[in-house]
Order: sequence, then C-alpha cells, then structure tokens
Amino acid sequence: MFGQGRLVRGPGEDPRRVLFAVVKLDTTGYDPLRGDRVCEVAVVRMWGDGRVEDEFATVVNPQRHIGNSEYHGIDDALAASAPTFPEIAGELVPRLSNAVVATHHLPYLEGFLRAEFRLAGISVGPFPALCTLFEFRRHIDLSRYRQDTVFQEVTGSWPAWEQSSLEKARNLGHMLQILATEPPQPLAWVGPHPVPQPALPRTGRIAPRPGSLRRGEEGWLANLAAGLPDMRPSLSPEPRAAAEYRAVLVDALADGRVVGEEAHRLARLATQAGFTRSTVRGVHEQVLAEARARAEADGVVTSAELRELNKAADQLGARHLVGDLLEVAEKEKARRNGPLKGWRIVPAGESAAVRAVVDSAAERGATVGVNVTKTVRLVVADPSEEHPKAAKAREAGIRVEAPQEAERILDAAAAEAQKSLFENAGDAARAAEVRERDDRRAELERRTGWHRTWRPRELSDDEYYRRFVAPFEDDDEDEMVVHVSTRGAASPGSRHHARTGGGGCAGALFLVLAMAAVLALAGRVPGVLV
Repeated sequence: MFGQGRLVRGPGEDPRRVLFAVVKLDTTGYDPLRGDRVCEVAVVRMWGDGRVEDEFATVVNPQRHIGNSEYHGIDDALAASAPTFPEIAGELVPRLSNAVVATHHLPYLEGFLRAEFRLAGISVGPFPALCTLFEFRRHIDLSRYRQDTVFQEVTGSWPAWEQSSLEKARNLGHMLQILATEPPQPLAWVGPHPVPQPALPRTGRIAPRPGSLRRGEEGWLANLAAGLPDMRPSLSPEPRAAAEYRAVLVDALADGRVVGEEAHRLARLATQAGFTRSTVRGVHEQVLAEARARAEADGVVTSAELRELNKAADQLGARHLVGDLLEVAEKEKARRNGPLKGWRIVPAGESAAVRAVVDSAAERGATVGVNVTKTVRLVVADPSEEHPKAAKAREAGIRVEAPQEAERILDAAAAEAQKSLFENAGDAARAAEVRERDDRRAELERRTGWHRTWRPRELSDDEYYRRFVAPFEDDDEDEMVVHVSTRGAASPGSRHHARTGGGGCAGALFLVLAMAAVLALAGRVPGVLV
C-alpha cells in the first residue's frame, strides 16, 4: 500500500517543496488482524515548509465495542452516530492523493488502513510514504522516540495530555516542518513520486471531534472551534444536530458565562452535527450578530448591553463583530481617565485657536465648563478680544492664558501626570536592549536547541538494524523477512532481514504488520508510539 521514501543528507528533492498528507489514527486496539478497527482518522495536507492546504478529521464508527476509551476519549455513544469507514473513504482518499503520506509509525498506519479498505472492498494505492519515527531515529540521538518525546525535543514544549487525532496530526506536521526547514544539514526527499488516486463516491458525512477541550486564555468556545478541522471547502452540517447546538449555545450564553459541563455538551453536539472550524464559527458569529441587532434596535446600546456583548464576543472568539462598539467605549473610558482628569477649563471666545485647545484638553480627560467658578483651573481666552469670562476669572485669581500658552501648560500637565516615579530614559533603553537580547537567545534556542542531538551522520541501514531491530528479534516466535534498500524502498537484493517486533518502520516496509507482536512489545521497544 505504501512505498516508503526517506530524507537523506545528499541529493534529492527539497522537502520544503513536497506536499505531505500527515495522517494519525485512533483505534479500538493494536491488531487489525484480530478485529480492531479505526475509530478516528485525521489528515493535515501541508507543504514541507509548513503551509497548510487542508485539514480533515472525523470520528469513525468501528461497528464494534470500544474498550479502550480511556486512551483516546472516544466511547461507544460518540461513535454510534459517526459515519463508518466506507462512508468517509470518499473524503479520506482525495486527501491522500497526490501527496507523500507521513506518519510516526508507518507499519501501524498501513496495517489498519489496509484492513479497513479491504473490508470496504476499496482498492487504493500505492502511496509514497515517509515514517517520521524512522527519520528521527536516523538523524537525531535520543533515548526514546515516542512522538510526544520528539515533539518536546524539537519544539521545546510538551503537547497536551489528551489529544484528538487532529491535534496529533498537527503536532506531527509541526515536527516534520522543523525537520524539513531547520536541520543543521540540508535534507532531501528521496522516494516514489506522489500519484493521483481514483475518485470515490462522497457521502458528505463526517463527525469531527474538537481537540483537548479546555478553557485556557481564549475561552471554551474559541478553543472548541480551533480544535475542529479547517476543511477547505467545508461540508454542510447535519441540520437537526446543528439546531440543537445553537439552542444549547444560546442558553449557555444567557447567564453570561460558559462552564465546562456546557462546553463538553456543545463539543459532543458539534461532532454529531459534523461541524468544521468555519461552520461552527459561522454559528457563533450569527448568534452574536443577532444579539447585537437586538441591542441596537432602539437606537441606543446601553452600558449593560455593551458589557454583555463584550463578554459573549470574548467567549465566542468573535470580537471583530462588536469591535466598533468596543472601540468607542474604550475611547470614552480613556478620555474620562486621561492625564488631564481633574482639570476644569473654560473657553472665553469662539475662535478656532481657543476651540482647538479646549477640544484637545477634553480628549485627554479635562472637563470643559461654561461658567467661571471656583473649580475652574484655567480659562483659555483670545487675546484679540476682551471677554467677560476672562475678566471675571482674573478678578477671582484664576489663570487666564492665550491659546498657545494654554496649550503649553496643558501639555506639561499631561506629561507630568503620565510620568512614572521610576521613569528613566536611559534605564528604559537599556531594559529594551536586554529584552531584545533575551528574545533573540530564546528564539535561537528554540530553533537550534535540538541540534545538539543531531547525529554526526545519518545511520546506515546496517547501523539502524543493529540498534533498533536486532536487539528485539528474539522476542518474536515467527520471523517476518523484509528487505531494506539504501534509498528507502523495498529492494529484493538487500541482505537485511528483521522481525516485526522491534524493527519499527525499517523492519516492516511494504508488509502487513503483525500487530499482536507490536502490542506485546510496545512497552519494550524504544520510541514506538502507536
């Protein structure tokens, strides 16, 4: 089903210009030969330089009991309303077509996809493929090569504890991008060329599952939307479940906040509706737009209504829909609390110069009075005319200044009000230099810290065999012979053979993996992540 290529430190195609289909699965167990099935599949179509073309993800009804829900979060109830594998094959195959399929344990992916397509009576392939487990073992030196371990090494951060297949595919795509764009030595893709696959009937049914749902800084609903696939184009959601999602969403927003229980209920409804990122955001934006229309219906948006719209916009991740209202409110708030707050000024005259000074002061928090009272601190008067207000102010000992001098006084007062007790231009400049230097160091460490694990040279097939295959051969009773060429494709002339237990990708190219052996050895083989 797959023709495996590899990334080499030599001549070949620039991997940044290769289109990859990064695939991750969740399954009911480890052995398709014993009836285990796929219960979720995700694909991220992306170029090696990180540009994403399309995303696809769906829960799959495995048509059997799911006994390992604690590992991936998919239970029988969630899978019951999801499409079966034959029903999603028409969406899956086009996303594997004309691309290099990439995954972190190729034999595992091949075993399950081969079994699923065979059960569906669908003939597909071959597909060019890349195993990132195989590649990272060959190029970097770690004690373990699980996907989350390698992710932490090359990115400097740990992935979320509970992840959907889509989150794992996105993380793997990030790892692949770093390997393709930031290696200490240039790498080249050597392997079969992508080929188109025949078109299959499409049912239009999908059941995407939001990722590791959490409140975070963005809020429950914004994270729910971000965890759904960015399909291009999106499929239409199922009307009944979409209507239920909207009703639960409006009810959750009614009390001003969305709690975790409501968010998880919405996540299940989003899966049943077949929402993608764009379609669920469309519902969120429609709900907020309708709320704004109701607030504006009487011509006035009250402060209470604005607070409610602002809170809902934050939770829905749709501040752009009320941004103009919030901008006006923020400007008014900033004006009231400006540096000239506490100053009361009175214009004496209607000249343009007097009005300009008064307007500027009002924008910075000053209060503009009409009459000269004891609370007035400054009267701005045109020197070309004698105004009664100016005369009254002088009698009361209140300062009267021409527009130019008044502007200077007000500017100085505003600057003094904004001045910090700790403000020092020299220290501020030095602090900025320190921040910039630290940021450069952090970015350099992020980009190159993993280079410390870079092998002086990529492992040869013999070296890979001795380190990752031979130590585990005795763990299998039955031997499966596979041949490995120096260019990553099956070669009948190679002398290497390996058993399926510890060989990883190099030990099972182009053969159906004996998944029971993988299950027995998963805890003993370094870096195997299924």
